[in-house]
Amino acid sequence: MLINQTFEIDSCDDVELNIKRTSKLEYRISYDDEKDIKAIVFIVGGFGANANISFLDFDREYIAKNFDVVVVHVFYHCFCARQSIDQKYNPKLIPNQDDLERINGILKNINLGHLSVNKDNFEQIIPLIEQKVNEMKQAGLVDESQKIELSCDFIPPNGDYQNYGIMAAIDHINALKDLVK
Repeated sequence: MLINQTFEIDSCDDVELNIKRTSKLEYRISYDDEKDIKAIVFIVGGFGANANISFLDFDREYIAKNFDVVVVHVFYHCFCARQSIDQKYNPKLIPNQDDLERINGILKNINLGHLSVNKDNFEQIIPLIEQKVNEMKQAGLVDESQKIELSCDFIPPNGDYQNYGIMAAIDHINALKDLVK
């Protein structure tokens, strides 16, 4: 029978930068308990693999069903660097100063000048702009193809940061160590 398990373990701090890790390392495994396991296979999700976690689960389960292996997927350091449909794996969207100025200008142009956007209310203001612009498009006041371009930053959850894969590699090693103990 196919077994799926999720583990959360302590990994390691970034000793090079002297940054203490504040979150647990999550990894998931799949295997068929009726098979004689011959290997451990890691699937390393690429940049943006967190967009839809169900794809990772599907791949892991497919390999476990068809081969005599334990399949591991590690939600490694800075794994959540792209928008996800699952809020748990979603980075925070942070507008830069140019975005804030652009959005405040848009608010004035679409008769919502009584509102003012900042980093704290950014996520609440965007749906109001979308609603107003859609109303204007339906009324024929704005071209249907009109778009607003923003260049916001993605801030990964759990205090993660990009460090060229060093912490991610160590996370895979720590998951393997935990799995075989």
